Amino acid sequence: MTAALTAWLVPQRPDDTGTWKGHALGAGLLEQADLEYDQLQIGKEYWLNLPQATNASGEPVTITKAQFVSPPKGLELIGYKVVSTKDSDGYGIGVLEVKSPGDDVTGLPERTDTFIVKSHKPADWYHMVRFKVTGPVTDDTSLCRFWYQQGAVKYRQDLRCVNQLRLAEK
Repeated sequence: MTAALTAWLVPQRPDDTGTWKGHALGAGLLEQADLEYDQLQIGKEYWLNLPQATNASGEPVTITKAQFVSPPKGLELIGYKVVSTKDSDGYGIGVLEVKSPGDDVTGLPERTDTFIVKSHKPADWYHMVRFKVTGPVTDDTSLCRFWYQQGAVKYRQDLRCVNQLRLAEK
C-alpha cells in the first residue's frame, strides 16, 4: 500500500521523446472484451479496428497516432487508417477481409491523421489496421498505444485491446 501511494505521489517524468504517461483516455466496454475471430487465411489481408477512444478528462485531447503494441507473429502490419464514424455508419467492431463484399473501409477517404476528442465524449474517428496473414497466429493482441496532446503537453497511453485471431480450420 505504501509503495503504491508513494508511486502515485512521486511526480512522473517524460520519456526520452518528452512524452508523458497519460490517463485521459478510455475505450468503454471494448476495454473489457476479448474479441475472437477464427477465420483467417494465410496470404489474405484484413482490416481490424483499434478501440474507439473516449476522453474521460474534462479537457479536449488531440489524438495524433495509435497502433498495436507487439502484434503477434503470423501477422504483417501493412498500415493504419483513420476512419470517421460518419463515413462508416458508426464504429464497427471486428475483422473485415480486404476487398470482400463487407469491406466498407478500403474505399473510404483518408481525411485526417489527427483528430480532437471532446471532454467526456467518444471520438468521432477511430483507427483501423490493415494486416496480412503470413503464418499461424498463436498469440493475441493485448495493448493498443495512443499518442495524444492536451494543451501543450504530449502524452502516450496504453489501452487494453484483446483480439484472439486464429486461422480457419481446414
